[in-house]
Amino acid sequence: MFNLFKKKESTVNIIDKIWMTEAVKLQTLVDEWKKDNNIVYIFWFDDTFRKAESVFAKETTETSPLLTTSEATTSTLKDKNIIFAEHYPLQQKEKELYQKLGLTTVQVWSALNEPLFLHFGGEKILQLMKQSGMAETEAVEHKMLSKSIQNAQQKIETKVLSEQTAHSQKDWLEKNLHH
Repeated sequence: MFNLFKKKESTVNIIDKIWMTEAVKLQTLVDEWKKDNNIVYIFWFDDTFRKAESVFAKETTETSPLLTTSEATTSTLKDKNIIFAEHYPLQQKEKELYQKLGLTTVQVWSALNEPLFLHFGGEKILQLMKQSGMAETEAVEHKMLSKSIQNAQQKIETKVLSEQTAHSQKDWLEKNLHH
């Protein structure tokens, strides 16, 4: 009737930064970390984690600030600037982790040539960005993009009855969306 006993869902403010390519995004992870050693990057998929590890290994001998979601705890992230280095296909799973970590604002860095974006026409946005003269090293950040990503995740959630885990976004999409 008045939803008096319904638990109010806490909202997390998600700020998406999207680059044209994954290679540029990964290089930007290193460049930003060199400016701010307090950054920690969190990865949903082992495959992306390993790619980032490789880029960091070429650029620095210091311990890289990379964690998988299974390593991310409130204690490991205490007083750190947290950036998620990719989206998970299921919005609910993201929300659960954000809430578990006590996050109210989350930055997620993605690239238009990542499998999740390609699944929803990222190549069209990529063409628009190139036609408008945007530099490959520039990121796009807009609430409308974040809303579009959330809508895409919700569409995926309606199609996944029983989730199968995977080591990459590509494998996840193949295992969970292709019949």
